[in-house]
Amino acid sequence: MSLQQSIPCAATAAQTASLQALLSTYLREMAPGSAVLAGDRSAVEIPLSHIPARLRVRITYFSATGPHRFGPAQILFDGSSTWHSAPPVQVLTLIAQECFTRLNSRDAGQLPEFLRGLFNSNAGIEQNLVRHAGTPEPDGFLSAEQALTFGHWLHPTPKSRDGLTNWQQTAYAPEYAGEFRLTYFTADKTLVTEGSANQTPADMLRQIPGLGGVFRLRPDEVLIPAHPLQAQMLRLDPQVQALMATGRLRDLGEAGCTFTATSSLRTLYAANCPWMLKFSVPVRLTNSLRVTKQNELETGVLMARLLKHLDAVGPRFRILNDPAYLTLTLPGRRESGFEVIFRDNPFTGAAGKGIYNLAALTADPLPGRGPLLASLIQQAAAERGEAPAETARLWFEAYLTCMLDPVLDLYDRYGIALEAHQQNSLLDLSTGLPSRGFYRDNQGYFIAEDALPRLSALEPSLAQQPALVYPRARINERMAYYLVINQIFAVIRRLGCDGLAPEPDLLLQLRRRLTTAASRLSGAGADFARYLLTAPALSAKANLLTRARNVDELETQAQEGLFLQMPNPIAAVQPQHVQERNDVPA
Repeated sequence: MSLQQSIPCAATAAQTASLQALLSTYLREMAPGSAVLAGDRSAVEIPLSHIPARLRVRITYFSATGPHRFGPAQILFDGSSTWHSAPPVQVLTLIAQECFTRLNSRDAGQLPEFLRGLFNSNAGIEQNLVRHAGTPEPDGFLSAEQALTFGHWLHPTPKSRDGLTNWQQTAYAPEYAGEFRLTYFTADKTLVTEGSANQTPADMLRQIPGLGGVFRLRPDEVLIPAHPLQAQMLRLDPQVQALMATGRLRDLGEAGCTFTATSSLRTLYAANCPWMLKFSVPVRLTNSLRVTKQNELETGVLMARLLKHLDAVGPRFRILNDPAYLTLTLPGRRESGFEVIFRDNPFTGAAGKGIYNLAALTADPLPGRGPLLASLIQQAAAERGEAPAETARLWFEAYLTCMLDPVLDLYDRYGIALEAHQQNSLLDLSTGLPSRGFYRDNQGYFIAEDALPRLSALEPSLAQQPALVYPRARINERMAYYLVINQIFAVIRRLGCDGLAPEPDLLLQLRRRLTTAASRLSGAGADFARYLLTAPALSAKANLLTRARNVDELETQAQEGLFLQMPNPIAAVQPQHVQERNDVPA
């Protein structure tokens, strides 16, 4: 029996997951005023304007912080009194068509492209389900990185990958856990641009296991590693071919130890290498072609330098720096395609045990399995001799200590804000409860305008990166999305969905922590905490609109997608209502 035959529900489960993703973004971005909830929140009715019909979708879990969990769908045509069952593929297509009916006419031509991305993503989810059937639950850094079967929790095409063939996906996508060696080029020094905060890229490359003594370089040459996908693209580039013909650039082929993909397909990990390497690859993932921009290369180095001057980390939190980069400079091109970033790798050997990214912890479970976070909390509860609900409360408090407080403190003391979304944030759960948080990604820094003079005195190159600098009000909006809506709300929704803690109780815990921070802090962090406590609405990324309009967010001026407003459940939660419910006898 084939693996596919042993999982007859893979296609159905993939379609259900795809519909979950599309419906969640549609209700938030396209139909917040037109969709009608049943009085008991057990269903939502969606009027369709492109055909005379309406959809009714059952809600099996209602969330105030994140996506609802949906059940079966039905369709009712005008003039009929009979609701008919609507399979996921039909509902997916109807909702996609409805999106473009509601968009401006100039966007209507994007429907075929959107449908292609939608079903490309669906196929990827189905393949991932087949791949992960029978695999053990993740128990550490790498296995959690490679376990994101469903992708982004609020994106309509979470597993769309344009530019990858099936064999390339099997070889290089994180879900397949493929191991492969890097390709190496040598280039004339005059062609190379590099930067570092401490060690040079050449010194870092010498620390890649299995690379020592493999190549003989001329005195005027620099070694440059490349992802296999990157190398395949570069070999077809006419400018690259011309340089290779002159001998100023040489293709040395594969060498060194094997690497494997992390949750970011283009960021690679090797168990015994002190650096993770992040490359440009010719693949569009979700909204963007994953090409590293020149300013990203420079930002990683300058922030690594700046953070060395600051007391910015403590025992509960660590920033994984991107302290060096290498690339080639080609005439007439700001990015050549050779970009590579060196990132701290503290998870070598056994050090990655018990390390999980938040996206893996908050993901919906695979068919036939329980949720990962609930399983870990129940295990911790058994070891502590507590009820799971009590451990969940303590777990959430410890989580906020590791992921909320340090980010607020960094922003308050230095005016540095982090784009700490689910995939960029990791937790150490090796002792049961969260004991340390980690943050990664040199794309994800914001500097408050009023902090720039002081920080520029410590790191003068910061003045040459105006794209990092924003008013506090703009940073508050963006950090509210990345840290709170995308990350903290995902945890709240997961714990609520799994019956470990009611969402209002967790929102109240969060509100108390923010209230304490607003009085404890005195700068930008206090301002941000007060904003979260009082703003009636928060800015949220509109991934459906961004994808439907075929916007590559990295090509926009601010290198971000579209944003919209959503109600703020932190400001709306009523402590007395939570207390009243808790006082009701069981």
